[in-house]
Parts: sequence; structure tokens; C-alpha cells
Amino acid sequence: MKNAPKVSIIVPVYNVEPYLPRCLDSILNQTFAEFECILVDDCSPDNCPAICDEYARQDGRVQVIHKKQNEGLPMARKTGTGRARGEYIIHIDSDDWIESTMMEEMYQKITNDNLDMICCDYYEEFSNTIIKNRPSENVDATSKIKQLLAYKISHSLINRMVKKSIYEKVSFPVASYLEDFFVAVQLIYYSDRIDYIDKPFYHYRYNATSLSHNVNYTKRAIEYYDCIAWVTHFLQTKFDDVSVLDPELSNRVNKAKLVIILNKNERDVSKLFELYPRSNQFIFDKSSSFPFYHKILLFLATKKILFPLRLLDIFYVLRNKIKN
Repeated sequence: MKNAPKVSIIVPVYNVEPYLPRCLDSILNQTFAEFECILVDDCSPDNCPAICDEYARQDGRVQVIHKKQNEGLPMARKTGTGRARGEYIIHIDSDDWIESTMMEEMYQKITNDNLDMICCDYYEEFSNTIIKNRPSENVDATSKIKQLLAYKISHSLINRMVKKSIYEKVSFPVASYLEDFFVAVQLIYYSDRIDYIDKPFYHYRYNATSLSHNVNYTKRAIEYYDCIAWVTHFLQTKFDDVSVLDPELSNRVNKAKLVIILNKNERDVSKLFELYPRSNQFIFDKSSSFPFYHKILLFLATKKILFPLRLLDIFYVLRNKIKN
């Protein structure tokens, strides 16, 4: 494209050969044509690199970035975002697909209403359900972040069209787990005007072989804790008094602490006091989502009473032996 595109569509690609053509066809068959599609090949071991190159030969709106080493989904998205020329950016996963009018309707809404971000609903193909993503309108930064922390709005990136100038303020994590949440907190904080289209344009296909569904549980516990720790630090730098985000922030922090203490390989009681100590006051908050017995375990851990956790470790070992 000689002129700068209006929208940059970024598609990280890794080991999705059976699904990639449908994804790319759904993008190139959009009723809105003024976009660029940036395919970031993250050293995919299958035939995906060749498929990407073939689509680029067939359509000048497609460009391919072949990375020299595999760095994971967040870094692939960061690479594509850094190359984007459009005024607006949207991320699409390479094993999903989109409705033909998605770009047209979202672009019209975001430009006509002078928005920073426009969201839509999406289908979960494996459950045949529609996930609603309606954010509250005309609310301050505190209210927006509290809604996200409380799971009242989705933290997914795949159904958001966002101004490039907003993405330029965002940091991407290295770890893939909870990457969307890591980025979404920043996007929502920096976006003054957010709106919503009540249509499920996006089709999310559950991939049982993807990284997010096949991961070492110890590694996942570390990544979860590190993500929440980074987000908490980010919020502490942006709010004069971050306690205005409670109990929602404390509930998220306590979930991260719980994940750590339940994992015997990473159990470290000091983390209960290093990360936002105020959250320990909210362990029994009624709005927190984890079971009451987990709250008891977390509370006892803050008192350095660990024998119930050790008993739980023994129970899990015995249960696994019986299963095997």
C-alpha cells in the first residue's frame, strides 16, 4: 500500500498450519479494505512461514516478519505493534477468524465518535457461547480499572481496536501467561474514551495444544505472580493512593499470593508481605472469587502457620499415586 493504512492488523503466527488460511482469508475478505496485515512468524516449525509468504505475494496489504528466534506471543505482538503504520491497531490470533464486517463497523464507530478504543463481543467456538465485553461508559480511570480487576470486562486484546498512540505508551511482558491482562490494564488506563459494539465479530477457537493450555504449573505460578506484581507496581505509580482500587486490587493480588503458596516448589511466605501488604486485610472479602478453605490457608500462611499446606501437599501426592 502506497499510502499509510488506516488500521494495522497484527497476527502472531506459530504452529497453526491447519488454521492459518481460514484466519487470513477472513481478514482479506473484509468489507473494509484500508488496512495492513502484519504477520509475525515467531520461528514457526511447520509450514506456516511458507503460507505467510504466499499470502503476502497474493495481496500487497500483507507483510511478513520472520523472526530470527522464537520469543513467544507477547514479543511477537510487540514486534508487530512496532512495525504498524495504521492510526489504529487490532490484534488477531492466527488460529481464530473474524466476521467480514468487523473492521468496517469498528473503524466507523471509533472514528465517528472520536474514541481511543472500541470493543466488541466474541464467540467461544468450543462452548458455543457469546462473551460480552461491554465496558461502562463515561467513567473515570479508577472505575475502569476496578471493572477490569473484578472481571466485569474482558481483558482480551483480540476484540479491541485501539489508537496506535495508546499502544505506544504500553509495555509488553516477556512471559505469555496473562499477557492480555498485563497489556489491557495499561490500554484501559490510558484510554479516555472507550465504547462498545453489541455484536460478536470475533470467533475464538479453543486450541488444546497451545501454549496457554499446556504449561508447567510451577512456571505458570511464577508467571501469574510476576504479572500481578508488575500490574500492581504500574497502578501504584499512576494513582496517588492505590487503595482506591480496593477491594478489587487486593482480591487480584491475593489470588496471585495464593497461587504461590499452593505451589510447594515456589512457596515463599515473604511474598505475602512484599507484594502490596494491604491486600492481607482483604483475604476474607466477600467479593473475592476463591473458595473459603483457600482463604483459610492464605490467612494461616500470613501467620506463618504452614502445616495445613504441607498436609495438602501430602494429599495431592497420595491422590496422584492412586490415579496412576
